[in-house]
Amino acid sequence: MAYPTGTIAKGGFGKVYRENYNGTWAAIKKVPHYLITKKDLERECEVYNKSSHPNIVRLLGDITLTDGKWIIPLEFIHGEDLETTIFKAAKSKLLLTPTTKAIIIVGMCEGLLHLHSKDIVHQDLKPENIMVEHGTNRAVIIDLGLAKFFRYGLSSAVDMGNEAYSPPEVLQRRSPRNQLSDVWAMGKIIAEFLARVRLYTPTVCPAKIREVLGTQAYCSPVCRMVEQNPSRRSTMAGVIEELRQAGGLGRITYPNLPKDNLSVPGNNAADRRQSPGRIVLTLDNRDRWLPELASALSGLLEVVMVLDPEGVTCAAAAAKVGKFCMVFRPADTCHTCQDLKGMQVRL
Repeated sequence: MAYPTGTIAKGGFGKVYRENYNGTWAAIKKVPHYLITKKDLERECEVYNKSSHPNIVRLLGDITLTDGKWIIPLEFIHGEDLETTIFKAAKSKLLLTPTTKAIIIVGMCEGLLHLHSKDIVHQDLKPENIMVEHGTNRAVIIDLGLAKFFRYGLSSAVDMGNEAYSPPEVLQRRSPRNQLSDVWAMGKIIAEFLARVRLYTPTVCPAKIREVLGTQAYCSPVCRMVEQNPSRRSTMAGVIEELRQAGGLGRITYPNLPKDNLSVPGNNAADRRQSPGRIVLTLDNRDRWLPELASALSGLLEVVMVLDPEGVTCAAAAAKVGKFCMVFRPADTCHTCQDLKGMQVRL
């Protein structure tokens, strides 16, 4: 698919353009050389290099200086930011079924958990800095320009985070931004995403979350994420499993699949074309997943891989949408999900 070259974002540190980069579309960040020091640039590069993860935007190549601007080539996400999904529903292309919401929530939390595991603080989490890829619903945390190393650090980035997603201790200047302030911001984002309302920052606390989320399974972990006292606030590691369970999810992976295993069976050329297969859903609780599985599959643009202990159940659910699906049983799949050799099923 071709996308026109042009500006896709801009901010205080420059603009981001969609451009062809070595034969693929990329988000090219261009920053005037006088706005960022070499030391800050080295820190940003180190953050990208340390944070390789499916739910974190990738640095595609070396950063160069051209025509007085630093050129930073980043992964281009064909999708929309969460700001659009939550607050501009008329423009959103996402069908927010419970399964889709779960994939997005767990994905962005897995990304933040990975950053924290590398002692990286994002510092500027907000809906605009989380992209959702159309077709896979993969959530991707972007804009690591303000991120810093928390424990061993290169140098602390200037505190320019968004006040709307800053916890009380940061707003009141009682504490610098750290991993717990990232957790608070993510908790607020999840609550706004589920309720599709913008929450006034000073009101965000466990009581407010219970008011807007009610009996939803996400309520308890999100309440712990937005505790106003950071000493009582959960870490990402402390809530990630409960968030997975709230959505009925196992671990979501986005492997690089061998194309030889992805041909779509059929009698004509269109049916025989190969598809790049983008998402693997690991179903730990089929009873909870089945009501939503068919609608989730119908929203995907590409072949879907479903890993299931028995396979047959998932095939039956996928058949409801009348499209091709590939079902893999554990015996056909290595433990890393990198070498899928399952049978092809035409539904």
